[in-house]
Amino acid sequence: MLNAKTSPMRWLVRMLLLAWALALAACANTAPEQPKLVWHSFSFNGWHDGKWSEKIDLLAYSYGDKYRMVSQVENPSGERIPSASGVSGPMPVGEFLYVKWRIKATGEVLEDRVDLRPLLPKDMTDYKLTFVPDGSQLYIYLVTPTPTHPIEPPPLKTAYSCCFVTYEIYPHNTFPLSQH
Repeated sequence: MLNAKTSPMRWLVRMLLLAWALALAACANTAPEQPKLVWHSFSFNGWHDGKWSEKIDLLAYSYGDKYRMVSQVENPSGERIPSASGVSGPMPVGEFLYVKWRIKATGEVLEDRVDLRPLLPKDMTDYKLTFVPDGSQLYIYLVTPTPTHPIEPPPLKTAYSCCFVTYEIYPHNTFPLSQH
């Protein structure tokens, strides 16, 4: 209310500031929750991991759906996408891995979407996730930060397994349940 000490202009400024503060509070309460960021890596390399790029065309992939740097959708023309990519740093842990590929010899197109939630450790800090399409089967590997002595050739389909303790988590999960 106006009184002798409050000018109409001062009253208007106060009301505008109050409205602005209420609008900001409303926006803060309705903002979507941001995903938790964890320092880890997602990568794949078709030239080093069993040289799958010689036999397979990668068509699309997505490590979760909360971080655009770890996915590439299929080209409308069906052309292949690069056979190697990698991202390391703070990012959301993907809830799934989707991969679509074509076998060059037959032209057969395959795809697989794997729920990662029961397969990954609770804390993915410093871990790496990678995949290898081999014929009609997709393999997913969890690479720990624990180094090993280099082994030639790598014991698994991923080159990481020569230098780091690595587990196949799909199609067969060899990651110890005690570490989930």
